[in-house]
Amino acid sequence: MNVMSKKAGTSPGSMVYVGPGRDNPAGIERIRYDRENLVIERITPAEAAPDKEDFKNLIVFYGVHDVEAVRTMGKEFDIHPLQMDDIVNTMHRPKLEWDGKDLFLIMKTCFLNADTGQIEFEQVSFFVSDSTLICFRQNTDDLFEKIKKRLEKKGSRIRISGIDYLLYVLMDHFVDNYFTVLEQLGVDQDGLQEKIVKQPEQEYLEKIFQLRRDASTMRQAIWPLREILNQVQNREMDLLEEETRVFFKDVHDHSLHIMDSLEMIREMNTILHEVYLSLISHRMNTVMKLLAIIATIFIPLTYIAGVYGMNFEHMPELSWKAGYYICLGLMAAIGLGLAGFFKYKRWF
Repeated sequence: MNVMSKKAGTSPGSMVYVGPGRDNPAGIERIRYDRENLVIERITPAEAAPDKEDFKNLIVFYGVHDVEAVRTMGKEFDIHPLQMDDIVNTMHRPKLEWDGKDLFLIMKTCFLNADTGQIEFEQVSFFVSDSTLICFRQNTDDLFEKIKKRLEKKGSRIRISGIDYLLYVLMDHFVDNYFTVLEQLGVDQDGLQEKIVKQPEQEYLEKIFQLRRDASTMRQAIWPLREILNQVQNREMDLLEEETRVFFKDVHDHSLHIMDSLEMIREMNTILHEVYLSLISHRMNTVMKLLAIIATIFIPLTYIAGVYGMNFEHMPELSWKAGYYICLGLMAAIGLGLAGFFKYKRWF
């Protein structure tokens, strides 16, 4: 249930899950590695205790709706209760916290639902210590496989670098997801533009508003990330090496690119809305002009029919043998004459 009111009245750190409904159990995958060794395993929260050996650890936790599993992980790694509460609140604003020892970071990512084609958003939380990085998330994708393939290569940068570089790799992956969604938004917008120009329909207006909502939600998700990446680059944190901060600058540049692209999409969306309204107004004016022409043609015809439809006893034309045909001919001549005049003036 995605309702913030569930937290109303609860004490700080009470850990109330806020997000879409889920019933699948939590899952944990861990990679333990150094320059020579690599161990990949699936574990339970109770088995995810800090590694006493000289290994770096990547732990990916799936299913933050499982509050008890998150609580167990938090106790094993001494994560602050308020941070654990933020992890299970998937509507939390992105942020970064540094206590002089450990780093806690929340960010948003997005992806296209393979079944519905709709854009969905996901909160990702990171807890980073000297040798361990825990990634808390709701959904599963090919992230773990990608990281595993890179770590399997001995001598690769990710294998020989510190845990801060691993944080960069993960953040870069989640930020790059925005580009996939942006590309699809651009394709949808171009296709919608062609359809609107050909024939504006009510359903296209709904799609315009849907595109606007998606772009606005993406902007709300990516905007705070700029502040976070600025802190990563400039704030004094022993956990981050200077040579790694350069890579975070690249992620920051990506976030700026995404913001610029979203602004272009929003502007194009506004233009599409105006074009839609203009075409609808033009179509309405065309219909009204046609109706006005038809009414104008029938005004004199109605007048003639009204005059000769009066029941006066003495109307000389009523006794004419050809009177009926003369009246029809006059009405036809007037109608055709007016139609020809309007055509000459290019009013239709």
